[in-house]
Amino acid sequence: MGKLFTRSNRPAITALSVIAVILGVTAFLIVSVNKSVPSSDAGPPPTQKLPAPSAQPTVNTQDFASEPPAATGCPHPHSLSQTSGAWMAGYNDDKQNTTEVPSEASQFGLLDFDWLTFATPGTLVQSDQFSQPISTVLSEDAQASPCTLRFVTINDQNTPKSVMAEILTQPSVMTQHVAAIAQEMASLPQATGLTLDYEFSLPETTADLATYAQLAKWKNLSYDQEINQVTLDYTRLVQMVAAAMHHQHRLLRVAAIVRNNDIVDSEPGNAAPYLFDYGNLAKYADQLVLMAIDFHYQGGPPGPISPLADVTQVANYVRSYGIPPSKLAVEEPNYAYDWQVTASGANATNASGQVVQATQLTATQVAAGLKTGNWRRLGTQDGETQYSYTATTGGKSVRHIVWDSSTAMSYEKAQLAKVLPGVAINIWQIGNNDPVGTALAAQVK
Repeated sequence: MGKLFTRSNRPAITALSVIAVILGVTAFLIVSVNKSVPSSDAGPPPTQKLPAPSAQPTVNTQDFASEPPAATGCPHPHSLSQTSGAWMAGYNDDKQNTTEVPSEASQFGLLDFDWLTFATPGTLVQSDQFSQPISTVLSEDAQASPCTLRFVTINDQNTPKSVMAEILTQPSVMTQHVAAIAQEMASLPQATGLTLDYEFSLPETTADLATYAQLAKWKNLSYDQEINQVTLDYTRLVQMVAAAMHHQHRLLRVAAIVRNNDIVDSEPGNAAPYLFDYGNLAKYADQLVLMAIDFHYQGGPPGPISPLADVTQVANYVRSYGIPPSKLAVEEPNYAYDWQVTASGANATNASGQVVQATQLTATQVAAGLKTGNWRRLGTQDGETQYSYTATTGGKSVRHIVWDSSTAMSYEKAQLAKVLPGVAINIWQIGNNDPVGTALAAQVK
């Protein structure tokens, strides 16, 4: 009954221009866009340091809810650094089970419950109204595995872009939003910390930026300057949330859209990845989770979802901001994409000429497809497995290409440990309605 929630279907690699600058009296490092720089000039951002702490704007947490998490009774609690974990989402459960927490969950040092969203700045709600309350799920996991780090993700999947614009450009609205987050977390004694996953409602187009300009009353700012200003505002939001969580003795993780260099013009309609000033976000958050997934995505041509070379490239780019590996985690996919293709292997199109979006499958659904005997294994790349099969759609025989990332989790973690030692792995995702994928994820050590 729950709505199927997926990560953004845009590619993870976004060619952007990034220039670290000091902006205004707040003296944050801000991401800038230089539309004239050729691709040959791509490289790491300049190495500039933040000003002294006394020069930073202060965050007053006095009026925010401050209740700390309950004592766990765990003699040897996990450290956030280098601890592997997995997400659960509120919709991802088998309703025949009495608990939404799968038995394998206890095998993870970190479990992140992607449960909350918001449509207004001051009210947080469950992403799936049919799921158990987040307090219930946290308590069940605490009883089963008291030493697990338990995080709650707030996502912006259901957030209008106009609401995010208000939060980021109106200081009073930002304070209202952070106060609501602090109040929600204070009501969850079993939660170790919070993960912010804001990606869907961030500005992408010039029209989105125009909404921000109107609300903030910006006048005559260039595209670069608008991007810089939103970057500053988003960093300020993370700073405030970090202060609120640390006041409660909780941890903060920030899920970050990734880019691989500062090339400038390949995707002018998607501004969102410009807005993550990795260096400053890592100054405030306890961990950045790099969303290094969907290098082949639902609206693009078939291919491996998370190739090792691409993951390594974007992670190294983020690290060029001077972030230690101990403050990073890499998201690892645990799903498959099923593309409809033509006889030549190109994306199939509908009657309107639009590309048919790939379908996301769980590892359990892939296993069921294999049992039909119609699927043919074509090969592997970086541990991901490619299949082909045919099905009848609209009275016609249609070829399908499937790339399954769930077969690559152990391989990718082992390889990343060599090229990015110390970087943690976070698997998207586990749950009772995907027993095959959950069991595979639990084997990733």
